[in-house]
Amino acid sequence: MKEEYEHYKTIRVIEYGMVIIVLLIVLIIVLPSVSTITYNMSKDAAVTSTKNMIDSVKATYTNMNLKNEVALPFETKFNENGYTFYEMGKKVNYELTINIHIEGELPKSGSILINEDGTVTVTDLTFGKIKCNQIKDQNLICD
Repeated sequence: MKEEYEHYKTIRVIEYGMVIIVLLIVLIIVLPSVSTITYNMSKDAAVTSTKNMIDSVKATYTNMNLKNEVALPFETKFNENGYTFYEMGKKVNYELTINIHIEGELPKSGSILINEDGTVTVTDLTFGKIKCNQIKDQNLICD
């Protein structure tokens, strides 16, 4: 009887060990896929956020231009504390500065420049670990 119990106990230990090994193999196979999916989702979110920020900066420029005759090039620089507007390389110091209206988080760093010809240049606009760049309305590149 004791030998039979020891035999079943040994088989259970082996079975549990095999289950753990199979689960570890599945985890090793699935983990890179999950990382890739997470990265792609972050990248897609950064692209969408950058496009929204470009539209918001254009709208802000238009609103400021209606009130204050703002000139091009018009740049918005982002940092941890928010953003600052620059007109022709000089900080905008108007009494009525219009705020950017956007849902979600602002970028942590980078800039959006509306060039004299109306094209947009994006430089190192950072959302989380993803940075986005665009030169004069060419393809937006985020990585």
